[in-house]
Amino acid sequence: MNYYELFYDGRYDELVAATFPLLDTDKDAERAFLRLFLTKHSVVLLDYDKTIAMLMKHAEQGNRYAQYAYARWQCLDCSGENSLWISYRNMKAAADQGLPDAIAGLAVTYEYGDIGQVDWEKADEMLQRAANEGSELAYVYKFKEYCFGKCYRDAQPEKAVELADKLLAESEQQDIEPNGLWYYYRAAGNEPRLGRTHVINDYKRALELGVISAYFDLAVAYGYGDEITKLTETPEFNEYILQGEVHRSADAFYMDAVREMHRYDILEQEYRERGIEADKIPYNVLDASHEYIHSRMTHAAMLADISAWEQLGDMYADGTYGFERDNEKAFTCYSNGVIHNSPTCAEKLWKMMHKHIIDRDLDYQDGIAIMGARWGSKFLLAETVIAAQEGRLTEYADEIAKYYEPIFDAPEFTLEDDENWQTTIDDMLRDDDYDYPDDSLSDNDSKWDAWA
Repeated sequence: MNYYELFYDGRYDELVAATFPLLDTDKDAERAFLRLFLTKHSVVLLDYDKTIAMLMKHAEQGNRYAQYAYARWQCLDCSGENSLWISYRNMKAAADQGLPDAIAGLAVTYEYGDIGQVDWEKADEMLQRAANEGSELAYVYKFKEYCFGKCYRDAQPEKAVELADKLLAESEQQDIEPNGLWYYYRAAGNEPRLGRTHVINDYKRALELGVISAYFDLAVAYGYGDEITKLTETPEFNEYILQGEVHRSADAFYMDAVREMHRYDILEQEYRERGIEADKIPYNVLDASHEYIHSRMTHAAMLADISAWEQLGDMYADGTYGFERDNEKAFTCYSNGVIHNSPTCAEKLWKMMHKHIIDRDLDYQDGIAIMGARWGSKFLLAETVIAAQEGRLTEYADEIAKYYEPIFDAPEFTLEDDENWQTTIDDMLRDDDYDYPDDSLSDNDSKWDAWA
């Protein structure tokens, strides 16, 4: 049986059912099963009653594959208040049984402090150990670091290309089904140098091998070309958006919503220029446009897309695109983005509390600051260090002193190239429309944040 075909067809629940009984005896079954849990795009689509409940049951019985898979679902779907602790407990149990992907997953909990402990050196050591033992998840995290940077480290896209070439060559030599993510990250690594239209074939190959986030990249390549200026709705662009939505790609739903936002802007400007009050005509096309934006953006958000949660928060906060201004809903949307590790949602959530738009206690506000700092926000890194210097965040004193203060005190640490970082922070707090610098963003499975 070709288990990979189930993965490529998006039949994820069938894949788990077919492979799970054979994981200890069939390497192809094991590899196909583990690839399903490499990114959130497939994990969040698993049916709870058919699959997750079964994995949870076997995890409780000590099955290392079930423990790992259930941990990944808890971590990536973040469906409950204790998701990260449940994820850590199961991931550690699977890692203790020697599963390489679980060792990689456990490393990331130390990278970002999912359980309150940050140890970058331990995370790096564990990731390397997992990679040496054949963990494809370890390589996924290495690719993300190379393509998008990590923990205030600059991106090194050329290393992503070298690693992808190496892994694809090894797959061919060993006659192993290639991992579509290696094509995907090779394209992402080559894109800054060659342009996205020159890496289309690698994105297409990734899509053939089940990487559904490639629908988004191909739509962008055909719709925007090499310069992100103006969208051209080519037939290819429309087809990749449509097919992406059919296959429940969060990125495709998000892109579709953004396309409609452009249309809304044009329609709104047309009404304004004609002196028409949109809310006083019998049929207002802006209402239909708003419903379309709301539907597509909500679909993306429910599929754990952090850009969608941020955009929904912005629209509620600003009362744009037909959304009624509602600070509570904006706060909820940004909070959901924070649950899924969005640094920009953390910044906006912190700012709402700091300006008393929504009040929470100072401990909660400081907690948001340190989470944002862990995910790469320079703005919140500065606020984290300030809070520590003022005697707060004492439980994280060692982490802050070891990792954040050295960065904060470094001569090259700047916010928007301003030597007076406190002035820059003050400007951010005064200005509701402040554009956060791109280097305050990290990938977190949504590289699109930096230019949306």
